[in-house]
Amino acid sequence: MPGLLAFHAHPDDEVTSTGGTLAKYAAAGEQVVVVTATDGAEGEVHNYDNADEIKQRLPEVRAQEIADALEILGVPRHEFLGYRDSGMMGDPANKHPDCFWAADFDEAVGKMVKLIRHYQPEVMTIYDPFGGYGHPDHIQVHRVGLAAFYAARDLGRYPLEDGEVEWAPAKLYWTAWPRSRVRAFADAQLEQGTIDKSTHERMAAAGFPDEQVTAWIDVSDRWKQKEAAWKAHRTQIPEDWFLLNVPDSVQAEVLGLEAFARIASSVACTSTEDDLFAGLR
Repeated sequence: MPGLLAFHAHPDDEVTSTGGTLAKYAAAGEQVVVVTATDGAEGEVHNYDNADEIKQRLPEVRAQEIADALEILGVPRHEFLGYRDSGMMGDPANKHPDCFWAADFDEAVGKMVKLIRHYQPEVMTIYDPFGGYGHPDHIQVHRVGLAAFYAARDLGRYPLEDGEVEWAPAKLYWTAWPRSRVRAFADAQLEQGTIDKSTHERMAAAGFPDEQVTAWIDVSDRWKQKEAAWKAHRTQIPEDWFLLNVPDSVQAEVLGLEAFARIASSVACTSTEDDLFAGLR
């Protein structure tokens, strides 16, 4: 049953950039699959008095958190790619032999190819080449996801195994955090006095260029669902987290749309879409 496959780096990433979209398409009856590259072992621990104890078993805790979050979003299909969290760029965790950043590239691509052939998605989402903000695991999701999108049809390098059938997704998107969204949030924070002018200037220049966004997905009716899914990631999302405290004046602009940049498509597409399945349905 074709549908959408969203490839993410850590448990909780699936909510931040695609939570509303996942919920929207799952509710519409599409097959929606989330693949998470790592176990989240290097994450912080919020909302617990026994943070040190939780940290020792964080992968186990985060596995349950993502299960709970995806249940809230209505997404029953989830896979871990099987790697350890690599930590932030420059951390010692970057050199852990089991981390995603240090993974054998062909092996990682091969794992994704297997999942693509198994679930047969028409549409895939990954991150941009910078991984959104430079995290090693996000950058690796881009690299591995992009290679797997094309490698799924490469029977010479990745021959079919027992039970597999050839499959190539039709469309590939990067998730995007548009500059207009960042600016609107920065403007509201400056007006409230929660940031200074220098921070405002820095924030206003950040984000993905709006002119490069090709799909704007209306998720305004999924905001409460997305908020609940964020909160299911209890260890990662503190109560005062900025996206749980967006000023009312810009909530629609900041939280009501999820944005994507189309990178590849085997079907004809318009310049701007409001549906990732445009041209396929």
